[in-house]
Amino acid sequence: MLTAVETDVDGILRKIFLPAAQRDPHPWFARLRQDHPVLRTGDGLWMFSRYDDVATITRDPALQVKDATWFDAGTPGWRDHPGLRLLLCSMVFRNGSGHQRVRRALAPSFTPARLRNLAAVTRRATSQQLALLDQKPDLHRDFTVPIVQRTACALLGVPADDGPQLYDLVQPMLSLLDPFPGESTVERADTAADTLLPYLADLLESRRRERGPNLASDAAALPDDDALPAIFLGLAAGFDTTLSLLDHLIRSLAAAPALAANIAAHPQAIEAAIHESLRHDPPLHLITRVTARETVIGGARLEAGQEVMALIAAAHRDPSRFTAPDEFDPRRAPADLLAFSGGPHYCLGAQLAKLEASIVIPALLQRFPYLRPGAGARTNQRVTMPGWTSLPAVL
Repeated sequence: MLTAVETDVDGILRKIFLPAAQRDPHPWFARLRQDHPVLRTGDGLWMFSRYDDVATITRDPALQVKDATWFDAGTPGWRDHPGLRLLLCSMVFRNGSGHQRVRRALAPSFTPARLRNLAAVTRRATSQQLALLDQKPDLHRDFTVPIVQRTACALLGVPADDGPQLYDLVQPMLSLLDPFPGESTVERADTAADTLLPYLADLLESRRRERGPNLASDAAALPDDDALPAIFLGLAAGFDTTLSLLDHLIRSLAAAPALAANIAAHPQAIEAAIHESLRHDPPLHLITRVTARETVIGGARLEAGQEVMALIAAAHRDPSRFTAPDEFDPRRAPADLLAFSGGPHYCLGAQLAKLEASIVIPALLQRFPYLRPGAGARTNQRVTMPGWTSLPAVL
């Protein structure tokens, strides 16, 4: 567990990093940013929470992602776990040419023509789920989850009926992204990976025989060690990055009737609301990097090979960058956001996530103009990619 010499740091970090059923880490991010904006913990981890420092970390080539070599040195035996192997061999944990090779192979999945086709899938799914929502008013379980499942399946090129099972298998592995996954978390991820890997292998083999306009076919041009993690990453990001954006945006707008009414009447206003939601509640709360060489961040000199954590969610509410940062206000001037990381690791699917939100949210608000939050919302208890497992609504 993290330790530090300051008497209050450990308590703040516990509030940020220990999962809880009903958690709001933002007050604790604010305390960390105010009192300890550049923090080195007792076990050598550097943590940064101010906007300018986090922006530097996402873009500076002196900061690289933790890759297989880093994990081999620091986490011996990780390759023996199928869940860790599937996640940590994906391109988000690769640097340089290895990262670029996979990225180039998958880029055709997000061309304008592909995005138009996926938008049509999202529209159909939205219409279908809206027709059912009167009977099942949980906006997460009965609305956003089925929509992102169908769109992600279309992105991958797999049957829509496989969506619920694939979604359930991906969830345990996303918990591995949290800073301190325990043995039980690793075991659940391994169990899921044992089922998911044969499915992905069969999918990959079929796409090598018969290509199509989908991500699995694009990945089929890669060797297995690249392709299988690439398809998994497509599923994980296709499901949960978009889902987090949708759920947070719905919850914010349901609590702001005037803003919701404006989007229902003027659907083009959704673009500013999406941007503000990505600032106010980014899907990814933190990233980790390793210093490739000696560098200076936030006035601190870091040696080569040191681990760095950048708190995106804290940076996005830095009052030195954003006025009244805790308020959800789509009318604020557009700003350069870090929600999809930056530099060579900027999220390939960012445009798709925003496209889905631009379709789903206006349709929901036009169909249910008096939408309000219901009681009993529950979080997924994740730290790095926090979200919801239940969003009851008053329609």
